[in-house]
Amino acid sequence: MKVRITDIQHFSLHDGPGIRTTVFLKGCSINCPWCANPECISSQIENEFGKDISLKELEKEILKDKPFYETGGGVTFSGGEPLLQIEKLEPLLKSLKNNNINICFETSLFIPEKYLELANKYGDEFIVDIKILNEIECKNILNGDINQYLNNLSLLDLDKTTFRIPLNEFTLTYENINLILELLKKFKAKKLEIFKIHNLARKKYEILNKEFYFKYVSNEQIQEVYEKFKEIIPNTNIIEI
Repeated sequence: MKVRITDIQHFSLHDGPGIRTTVFLKGCSINCPWCANPECISSQIENEFGKDISLKELEKEILKDKPFYETGGGVTFSGGEPLLQIEKLEPLLKSLKNNNINICFETSLFIPEKYLELANKYGDEFIVDIKILNEIECKNILNGDINQYLNNLSLLDLDKTTFRIPLNEFTLTYENINLILELLKKFKAKKLEIFKIHNLARKKYEILNKEFYFKYVSNEQIQEVYEKFKEIIPNTNIIEI
């Protein structure tokens, strides 16, 4: 069995607890105009982006870092949307669990429920994005179904979940921030990370011949929403990705 990836990043510090190995899987169910990993959106191999790797080879790469996982780390499956390939990943996930390796999934939750059921079976940690919650804007901007997102969110163990919000002109609207605050209250979120979009992916967009979107967000804007979120979730952090 093989899965399609774009990269394996060793010694990751921002993709879950501890020191981690992050596997970037190719393919996504939505299309964020600000995506920092545009090479992961399409499931097809594009230019130099993407390769098929056997589960045996992938496990070998992950186990190289096992001594570092004693910090409380492990492996994080990111993307793209890693849960689109979770059925193919399942034999590897079983083996990793047998090796007592912590498994984290970073997901947008715009996926069929059956994929999340599998993820719940193996995941020790979840990083869940909160992007655009208005139903019409979610569809028009992300090509996402907000009802699918909310249904999947209700199926997660929130004690295992870190919410993550990318801050940009689409997500920083007055309406969207208030909708996010309401959602965080409703689901009694335990941990939140926020970050502002950067322009480090510009070169990848050029290689892919895609339009690059970037609009500056000030530190003052970040601080303002940080204070609002902090009132609801004390464990709120500003991170750099």
